[in-house]
Amino acid sequence: MKIIVDKNVLLDPISKLVSITEKKSLMPILSNILIEFGKKETRISSTDLELSAIINSGFQANQDKKVVVHGRKMLEILREMDNGDIEMEIKEHTMSLKQKNTDITLSLQDADEFPEIVGITGQECFTIEGRQFLEMVERVSFAISTDETRYVLTGMHMVGKDGKVKIVGTDGFRMALYQKGVDNVKDFKGITIPKRSLVEMEKIIEAEGKLSLRVDEKHIQLSNESGVVISRIIEGNFPDYENVIPKGNKNIVSLQTEIFKKGLKKVSALIGKTEPVKITFKKDTLLLEAESEIGHGTEQIPVQYTGDEIVLFFNIRFLMDVVTHIDDENIVIKAPSTYGAVIFEGDINKEYINIVMPIKV
Repeated sequence: MKIIVDKNVLLDPISKLVSITEKKSLMPILSNILIEFGKKETRISSTDLELSAIINSGFQANQDKKVVVHGRKMLEILREMDNGDIEMEIKEHTMSLKQKNTDITLSLQDADEFPEIVGITGQECFTIEGRQFLEMVERVSFAISTDETRYVLTGMHMVGKDGKVKIVGTDGFRMALYQKGVDNVKDFKGITIPKRSLVEMEKIIEAEGKLSLRVDEKHIQLSNESGVVISRIIEGNFPDYENVIPKGNKNIVSLQTEIFKKGLKKVSALIGKTEPVKITFKKDTLLLEAESEIGHGTEQIPVQYTGDEIVLFFNIRFLMDVVTHIDDENIVIKAPSTYGAVIFEGDINKEYINIVMPIKV
């Protein structure tokens, strides 16, 4: 069988799918991708049995043919080839790629050995614009834990209730929560999506167009016209995040987000990425301080503040993550009078909040 196909018809989807194949596995077939050439469309698939994805291409071949080829090697070859058409000749156990003076032959695996990717038939929870879903994920994923000893925290928790979708990321020291009203959302119990799956979803999901979300007892499926992503969910009870949100923080200050960000950057030049920055709340001033063996720095930010005088220490990286992801012009900080969780939110968008625990020193 011979096929003439533009390089980018294969390069674009394979570049998005190949990282799924690179998880270490006892099954060598999982380092491969499946290309299903068809008369109506071409589908390219990848799986590690925990996470699977299919990308649909509008390319139409002259006949139907399944090809299973090593994902990373195929990607590296395509990247080095010139833009334009590639002539592919597919035989029983090999596939050759020819272009100008280039002629490369790759071994093929048995297509029948490639695991079948079956879509789930569980409840359809909601449909949302792809761009909106990706924005929600981006706003909370930075707070997800990387500590495998608390495995349930290594994913993004999502629940549907009362016409809203809530997503949460936390590592036990900070939490990001985004809730958004979604048309026709059905109530569904909380599920936790592994962070690795989220990373791959962000590569594969198209921002344009509608995205359908479906869940069953052990999986979540996201699908649109361009393809589908199916991921196992993390089993176990996610912490009661609602009770983490403090209700009585009466010391409130509002300041320009950009001024706060610049002040943090100035003083943080003296300390490491995880060292503490000192924040003092006092009448009409927010004082930032950082100190190390290199030196000492302060930044005074004029604010309207009449609450208690408070001194708090924070992991500087946590604060930088917060101010980077709040895009309102002003940021509102709500602190307790004694040691406890501090709320950071925009002055307009109240659907998105961050909770950060201060450092005890």
